[in-house]
Amino acid sequence: MLLALMGFLSAVALCTVLHIASNVFIPLVIAWFILQMLRPVTKISSALKFNAWSNVILVFAILTGIGLAGFKFITAQVVEFGHVYTEYSEKLIEWAAGLMQTLSVPPETVKNFDWFAILRSNASNISSLIIALSSKFVMTLVFLMFMMVEAPYLDDKINKAFGKNSERVRKIISAISQQVSQYLGTLTLISFATGVCAWLVLMVLDVRLAAGWGVLTFLLNFIPTVGSIIATIPPVVMAVIQFSPGLFRPFLVLVSLTAIQVTIGNIITPKVVGDRLGVSPVMILLSLLLWGMIWGIPGALLSTPIISIIKIICENIPVLHSIAILIGSGESVRKLPDAKTPEVVEEVVDTVKKKLAGAAKKVHMPRKKKND
Repeated sequence: MLLALMGFLSAVALCTVLHIASNVFIPLVIAWFILQMLRPVTKISSALKFNAWSNVILVFAILTGIGLAGFKFITAQVVEFGHVYTEYSEKLIEWAAGLMQTLSVPPETVKNFDWFAILRSNASNISSLIIALSSKFVMTLVFLMFMMVEAPYLDDKINKAFGKNSERVRKIISAISQQVSQYLGTLTLISFATGVCAWLVLMVLDVRLAAGWGVLTFLLNFIPTVGSIIATIPPVVMAVIQFSPGLFRPFLVLVSLTAIQVTIGNIITPKVVGDRLGVSPVMILLSLLLWGMIWGIPGALLSTPIISIIKIICENIPVLHSIAILIGSGESVRKLPDAKTPEVVEEVVDTVKKKLAGAAKKVHMPRKKKND
C-alpha cells in the first residue's frame, strides 16, 4: 500500500514538473521524434561517410525546404480564406441574425456588443501564440542539432556509464529507436494518405478550401479518435455554407469523409501497423486526456506516440513486461503465449529470493565468528 502511494505521488510530481517546464520539454520531445522520423536520412548519410555536421546540414536543408513549402501553402490558404469570407459573409450575417432571433436575443444586446474589442483581444492572442510557437520552433531546432552532433558519441557514453550491462542497454535503446521510427513513419504515411483522400473527395465535390481541409485532416489524424471527428466538421460546415439551402452535397461530403476515416482507421491501419504496437483504446483515451492536460494541443498530438513508446520500453524490459500487456490491445494480448507472463514473474521472484538469501548470509556471518 505504501509502495503504491509513493508511486502515485511520484507520478503526480512528474506530471507537475512536465507541465511547469513544458516550454523546455515539448521542444525536446518533438526534436527527438523528428530525429526518429529522419532515421532513414541519417542512415543514408552515415553510409556515405558524412560526419555529424554534414548530417546536420542535410537534415536542416530538408526541414528548411519543408518549412518554406508550408509557409507558401499557408499564405495561399489565408488569401483564399479571405476571398471565401468576403463571398459568404452576407450569408453568415443572415444566419447569425436568424440564430439570434430563434434564441430570442434582444437586438440591443447585439447592437451594444463591442465586436472591435473582441477582434483586438483575439489579434493579441494570435500574435502571442505566434511568438510562443516561434520560440518553441527555434528551441526544437537547437535540440535537434545538438542531438545529431552527440549521436556518434552515444555508444561511448553507454559503455562508460553501464559497464558490463552496456550491451543490453544498447540493444534496448536500439530496439526502441527502431520500433518508434517505424511507427512514426507508418503513422505519417497513413495520415498523409488520409489527407490526400480527403482532399481528392473535396475537390471532386467542389468544396472551397479543399487543400486546407486536407492538410488539417493530415495533422488531426495524429490525434486518435477525436482528431478524425474534428477533421470532418470544418469541411462539412463549409459545404453547408457553400451549397445552402441544398443539403445533398453537404450530406455527401459527410458520408464520404466518414467512410475514408473508417476505412483507413479501422481496416488499413491495423493491417499496416499490425498488432505489434497495438495499444488499448482505453489507454489511448487516457493518454490523450493526460497529455492534453499536461501539454495542451502538442500533448494531444503526441499522446499516441508517447503511450506507444511506453509500451515498447516495457516490452523490452522483462520486469515491466506485464505493464506492456496491460497497455496492449486485446488482439495483441491473445496472440501472446500464456507462459510469457509467469516466466517474467518467476524471474523477478527468483532474483528477489537470491538477493534476500545473500543479504541473510551477510547478516549471519559475523554472529558465527563471534560464537567461534
